[in-house]
Amino acid sequence: MIAPEQYPILMMAVPLLAAFLLNLAGLVDRRLCYPVLLVALAVSLLAALGVLDQVVRHGPVQYQLGGWPPPVGIEYVVDHLNGLILVVITAVALLAAVASKRSVEEELPHKLPHYYTLFILAVVGLLGMTITGDAFNLYVLMEITALTNYALLAVGKEERALPASFTYIIIGTIGASFYLLGVGHLYIMTGSLNMADLKSILPDLYQSSAVIGSFFILLLGIWIKMAFFPLHGWLPNAYTYAPAATASLIAPLMTKVSVYIMIRLMFSVY
Repeated sequence: MIAPEQYPILMMAVPLLAAFLLNLAGLVDRRLCYPVLLVALAVSLLAALGVLDQVVRHGPVQYQLGGWPPPVGIEYVVDHLNGLILVVITAVALLAAVASKRSVEEELPHKLPHYYTLFILAVVGLLGMTITGDAFNLYVLMEITALTNYALLAVGKEERALPASFTYIIIGTIGASFYLLGVGHLYIMTGSLNMADLKSILPDLYQSSAVIGSFFILLLGIWIKMAFFPLHGWLPNAYTYAPAATASLIAPLMTKVSVYIMIRLMFSVY
């Protein structure tokens, strides 16, 4: 029996392990890939529900990775807002996997193990973006999500899938660069990357132009990721030419999680 306090890491670790198992299953029998995907997503959903139940009953949950306390170590933090979003991510991913089984088999019959590996890694990235309490770790997970999204779009049969993916890569990289630049400003001014730590340090630095600049630079990067008008140039073709399974995962989750990140940085950091 797994202790409830391990649910935050279980929610991330199971789909991450499944990404490795999917490639092994593909070498044995491609028909094994889909059950592995469904089991991993179902376990992740149950863990997300367990974490949300803990938050509702006892308040915010904090999980220290490797036992290293913040601000030195990376911390996962779940409260009422992102607890609900974690459930939504895992539920939507599971529903998308169920609904798109036939379309994936028809569109990508020879790429099933690789496609499902990218699919579940994208889910891991979205969960990590939502649960992390570290500003730099957020950047890492944001890029993991973006890289898998680029590949999920590029594998489509449509001739314009590759140009759409290339546009997404260029614009997405610009957005990530702005975000990383803002994080660099924050670290230089505060010496910390932990969001809770930053929240306690920043009020004394509100007069600093570097801090104010970091706020707008971070927002600009996130606005690009969330396709906020007029920074939405990557989105129309990405949705149009992506495989059906890819669109069913990216469209309901990627930009919405980015909106959550914007809200989290505005109210939990600045």
